[in-house]
Amino acid sequence: MTLLNPEKVETGPLDPIKSKVVKMMLTSRMQIGEEHQKIACDRKLSNYMNHCPEWLKAKDDTSKNWMDLDNKMTETIAVVRAIGAEWFLIPDDPEQFKKCEEIEKILFSIMNTMVYLINKICFAPNSTECNNFDVEYARTRFTAKFGPKAKALEELVTGPFIMGDTLPVHADYLLYACLYDITVFCPTALENHPKLSTFMEKFWSYPSPIRRWFKSNESKTGEYIRPPTPHIMELLPEDQIQGDIH
Repeated sequence: MTLLNPEKVETGPLDPIKSKVVKMMLTSRMQIGEEHQKIACDRKLSNYMNHCPEWLKAKDDTSKNWMDLDNKMTETIAVVRAIGAEWFLIPDDPEQFKKCEEIEKILFSIMNTMVYLINKICFAPNSTECNNFDVEYARTRFTAKFGPKAKALEELVTGPFIMGDTLPVHADYLLYACLYDITVFCPTALENHPKLSTFMEKFWSYPSPIRRWFKSNESKTGEYIRPPTPHIMELLPEDQIQGDIH
């Protein structure tokens, strides 16, 4: 499949009330309906970037995460932590918290690999030779990168959730959102990763208020973090065009 003339979408700062990840998490915390969720966002999440972890903060221009092309993973990790802190989803145990942070780092790498492949290698507005988006080529390139990262995730997930057969924590929501977007982009991504497939099934069917979210129309349309097609049309600075990604 080749997609012509990808539509440019908004890539500005994340507005919590417009985020599917935020809506999913708030619903699971019994913040039901747009009115209640907007109040929660205004009162509790207006300063969500204060929860950005140290490992993700840019100290100066030389330390910016330039592969996070639209800054959505940085913002999403921060807002997921903010919700976790406010609604008691952050693990108390230091070892479990450390595990969650390792999962955040892997997901940050995976999602930025996906967005970079889609927007700068398999579409490449910098290139005069690549004006169309070839999704099959992008999927092939991504699958090779995804395999080792998926294996690393499976080693960290106790099963069925990150901390085991217990209440999902903040990072479980992030993991679900990322894997959902990945499978929309690459439907076969989890075929060789049964532990992650089981995680997705168990999370989707978990008997808690989150079921209300999965029954809603909002949960069935659009991406949680990023679309599976090009959406970043600005050219990269020449010093950031490094060829392939790692």
